[in-house]
Amino acid sequence: MEKIKSNAQLIFAFSIICLAMAIVYFALELSAFRTDFPDILTQMENTSKVIYPTVNGIAKIGDNVPLIADEIDKVREIMPSILEEVKATRKSMPGALEKIHIIMKQVEETRKVLPEIIEEVRQTREMIPGILEEIHGLKEQIPPIVEEIKKIQKQLPDTLETIDNASESVYAFSTELGKTRQLVPDILKEVKQTREAMPEILNHAERIVVQGQKFGADAGTGAVNGLIRGILNPLNITTRLKELVLPGHDIATLTDTDIELMRKTTIETVENKNVGTIAKWNNPKSKNHGTITVLKKFFEDAAECKEIRTQIWINKEKTHDFNVIFCRQKDGTWFEK
Repeated sequence: MEKIKSNAQLIFAFSIICLAMAIVYFALELSAFRTDFPDILTQMENTSKVIYPTVNGIAKIGDNVPLIADEIDKVREIMPSILEEVKATRKSMPGALEKIHIIMKQVEETRKVLPEIIEEVRQTREMIPGILEEIHGLKEQIPPIVEEIKKIQKQLPDTLETIDNASESVYAFSTELGKTRQLVPDILKEVKQTREAMPEILNHAERIVVQGQKFGADAGTGAVNGLIRGILNPLNITTRLKELVLPGHDIATLTDTDIELMRKTTIETVENKNVGTIAKWNNPKSKNHGTITVLKKFFEDAAECKEIRTQIWINKEKTHDFNVIFCRQKDGTWFEK
């Protein structure tokens, strides 16, 4: 019993000590709190200053909530039409993409030709100074022209009088011309008949020349060459080349040597070359040249025929490109069909 009482006293004493320590700790904490309390009050005051505008803003937002709700309702009303437009837009997208693809292709093709366009613009710019200089020269010529016009104006009355006199002569001439016109249809008819008969007459004359050359050539360089030479005489070649020249060109600079080279090459090709052969002629002096190509060989009415393609370059520009068919007659001569 004494032992229990002793233990109870010890426990009570320990409790008193703990309580005393707790009171001391509380006193220390209270002292620290009192030290920090002014700062806490200051901080709370600053916080209230910051919070107050926020609270007012929240209150204003609360006032605007009905308006926002109305706007949302309006948006909800138009949403079906917007969704319908979006659906229609999605459906049209493939066609729009196809158009975009076509446009991109056109842009790419335009890019390809841009260098040529730029080069042409550059060349045009280089020509501008010369053009301006020429214009300047023309401007300098204007005053003399104006002076000449003034002189002409002074002479105009005399000129008009001369014209009046000439008009009487013209009237008389017109009368005579009217009589002559009556004869024109008959003259044109005769001219037409003459033109229609000319090819046959010329062919006949050419055959006579060919035959004559054949008899004269037999004693010299060979019968066949003489006959072909008769067909491809220089005069005939020149006439044909004028008729067959490509548009925008002429044969003014084609020399007699060029024609002779072309004639000899044609003769050799017709007589001796096979299909696919390309014979060339070139005149270093005139710089003109050409090719004679055997396109095909065939028989028509038991006659051997060859189709020849002739190409000519004059002054480095292609002026002729035409085909001719030659057929061999029973007597061995070649003629143009």
